[in-house]
Amino acid sequence: MINKEQVLREYGLSDNEVKVYLASLKIGNAKANEIAKKAGMLRTTTYEILQTLSERGLVSHVIKSGVRYYEATDPHKLIRMLEERKDNLKLVLPELEALRKSVKEKPSFQMYEGKSGLKTILDDIIKSNPNEILQLNSAKIFETLHYYFPRWIKRRVSHKISTRILQERTKFIVKYKKKDKSELREIRFLPEDFKINTANFIYKNKIAFLTMKEEEIIGIVIQNKEMVDTQRSVFERLWVSFR
Repeated sequence: MINKEQVLREYGLSDNEVKVYLASLKIGNAKANEIAKKAGMLRTTTYEILQTLSERGLVSHVIKSGVRYYEATDPHKLIRMLEERKDNLKLVLPELEALRKSVKEKPSFQMYEGKSGLKTILDDIIKSNPNEILQLNSAKIFETLHYYFPRWIKRRVSHKISTRILQERTKFIVKYKKKDKSELREIRFLPEDFKINTANFIYKNKIAFLTMKEEEIIGIVIQNKEMVDTQRSVFERLWVSFR
């Protein structure tokens, strides 16, 4: 069952504000001392909280014969107030986004362990939704992520993300290459003396390195424009070399 006190706290009310608001709802139009007694709080504290709730539009008051009476406003107003806040946020959202983009991007480094870590990195690639992914790959990624990686390829295709891959030649990869067109991919094979034991992905402003030794499955993601630009240049030079 949903706890009304917890919901009101999540709305932004403090514990004491919740007590006073609920007490006011229960007894209706009443003086501050009556609300304080119902809430189990000191009158002075209750009066201060009533003032705060009044400023927030959650409590109204009238004066009768020189005495101030308080009454909680319709709880439905909480929903209307949230909707108003949401509408106001939408109005300034473009400006907030512009401020975020104006901040110079800081380099970052993350390391992930195990197969689940590699999956997290590959999920991030799809989430980033790049126009193209550049890959310098060992075929071992198919062995390490035997079930996951083929499904990841389907996700990539469904998002219309193309890829170019520099890949070691194996019988499996030669067969796999036949689907290049339908899977938005172009593979070029590395020479036999070009040894590669990792899977490397360049996407957006990030580069991911995946190592897949049984005893040491690690993924590293670096977000740094200068480093990524350098790796992208190296890839492009290799790409034209291995037609």
